[in-house]
Amino acid sequence: MRKIILASHGELAKGMLNSLTMIVGDLVSNIEVFCLYPGENPMDYAESQRPRIKAGDDEFIYVCDVKGGSVHTALMELTVYPNMKLFCGMNMNLLLGLLLSCPKLDESSAQKLLDDARSGIDYMSTVVEVEDDDF
Repeated sequence: MRKIILASHGELAKGMLNSLTMIVGDLVSNIEVFCLYPGENPMDYAESQRPRIKAGDDEFIYVCDVKGGSVHTALMELTVYPNMKLFCGMNMNLLLGLLLSCPKLDESSAQKLLDDARSGIDYMSTVVEVEDDDF
């Protein structure tokens, strides 16, 4: 079984899960969250996850907020297990792709998910002139 875990500094992971629930409803039933709060050590969380990942029974996909951040660094320790995959740079496009269009996660599908997630990020600076009679 696939388990998706959203991991973040603060409550970003909870907020993303809340937004996902609005969009896809019960499809979020296999998603867990980890929110790191001030004073907590992300290595403690990572070590608490090691036994269930090491068991090898399930596929674990962790999606964290910041590449190189403390949550990401702690979770990197667990990528020694082949059933543990780690994405960083959490965004809605990536999460929707994982839920809706990725039944099997291999290198090719992971790269497609990343490409699709990146393509949804843009800078919209063009101001469109509107004619008064358009309203």
